[in-house]
Amino acid sequence: MPPKVPATTVKDRFLKVAKSLQFAWFAGHFLVVVSSLLYLFRFCETLYRCAYVGVLASFGIITYQQGLHQQLSLSLLTNENVLYFALALVWFFTPRFSLSLVPYFMFSVFHVLVYLKTTLLPQVFNQTVESKSKVVMFIDKFVLDYNERCMYWVSTTELLMLFLLFVRAVLFFSRSWIVLVVFTLFIKVKYETSKYMQAAFAQWRVRMDGVISHPSVPPQIKSLYNQLKFQLVQLSKVTITRAAPGTHGSTSASTGSTGTSTSTSTSTSGASASATATHSAKMD
Repeated sequence: MPPKVPATTVKDRFLKVAKSLQFAWFAGHFLVVVSSLLYLFRFCETLYRCAYVGVLASFGIITYQQGLHQQLSLSLLTNENVLYFALALVWFFTPRFSLSLVPYFMFSVFHVLVYLKTTLLPQVFNQTVESKSKVVMFIDKFVLDYNERCMYWVSTTELLMLFLLFVRAVLFFSRSWIVLVVFTLFIKVKYETSKYMQAAFAQWRVRMDGVISHPSVPPQIKSLYNQLKFQLVQLSKVTITRAAPGTHGSTSASTGSTGTSTSTSTSTSGASASATATHSAKMD
């Protein structure tokens, strides 16, 4: 009779999982979630910077992995992981802009939940969908219900950020013009590569058209608005990237989003969603 193999403890299983590069990626996202929530109540600059340390760690892992397999090319420079990592560097080294944390917080919430469902809970605590774990089933349903909405909320938030950054630049906040230029380029690239950003722009245009068409709005304002809208339409025809709109980044829920990372351990069952399929790290 073969000797019994001693059952591993929760601690042993956790330490085994924690040795992977993917866990470091998860830890970065977890730091973003915790620091952002604490920052919401205290508005402490240390917490703000700490959140961006988590962003740089998690996105840095993905950017580093992709940089090892690709030469410096347009496809790499327009990859959303690289874009968000580069943008995080800007936010980290410039004066605080609290709203900038919102997109990263939304991404991190989904990444943390999916990592819990696909890795920590089944491998450490033996909780799976098959075992009808209520926690796992809740996470599965939450991601399935809110992931697509989250991607649209992120794009809407980023448009609001662009407007506020313009106001800050007009008021000559410290380094505001540099940040505005960088973020405008980011929005331009994302508009060309993300169906969610395109949808957000379309929604804003409909709302602004409704506001401007009100009889109380002076004709001069209407004329100025129409000229501005015309210029924006012309600008949208000038492409920085070579890909067709809606083909890069987080725009494809079912294909794993731009081939960023092919990790299967962070994809969601039945909804390999954009916020979770993108920015995921490979196992070390």
